Amino acid sequence: MNRREERNLGWGSFLNNISIIVTGMPGAGKDEFISVANVLGMRDFHMGNTVKLYAKRKGIEMTDTAIGQFATQERENYGKHIWAERTLESLKGTTGIVIDGLRNLEELDYMRARISDLTVVAIFANRKDRLERILKRHRVDDISDLESLVKRDNRELSWGIGTVIALSDRMIVNDGTLEEFKIKSRQLLENLLRQ
Repeated sequence: MNRREERNLGWGSFLNNISIIVTGMPGAGKDEFISVANVLGMRDFHMGNTVKLYAKRKGIEMTDTAIGQFATQERENYGKHIWAERTLESLKGTTGIVIDGLRNLEELDYMRARISDLTVVAIFANRKDRLERILKRHRVDDISDLESLVKRDNRELSWGIGTVIALSDRMIVNDGTLEEFKIKSRQLLENLLRQ
């Protein structure tokens, strides 16, 4: 099939089996990657939303620290894979998706055992760039200074996200402009959708 035929069909024809996990440290560019995937017809699901839903049910304060502590406690109580399990419960039979928020090897193993065509894409950016991006996005539950980012990074690394990044199938280095990153993201996604 040539590129003209692909354009005429639309990307939806290629989404039957593919699922992508996007991972990376806070502020690396995962949301921008997801926005490109959305343009290509993929739906996104955020494991963090699953955590927030369960936290809200338990009456947990909606702050980064409180939600992070809750997520950690649930992993200790139910196993490190618990957030992957709870997220996949709401995704039964869904394909053509990008999942954000995977934090450890146990979650990755859980998903690999249940999703047949799964690709892990890691987004990398240095801490200085990530801090600048986080401060510009003005999220209510976000960090507000370098010290807070270091603490959050350490928490995420303690969960095992570094292993997931190291074991990713593909990696994008987000060290340029937003437009450059979107071009890299689109190229990678289009290559995956053609396979």
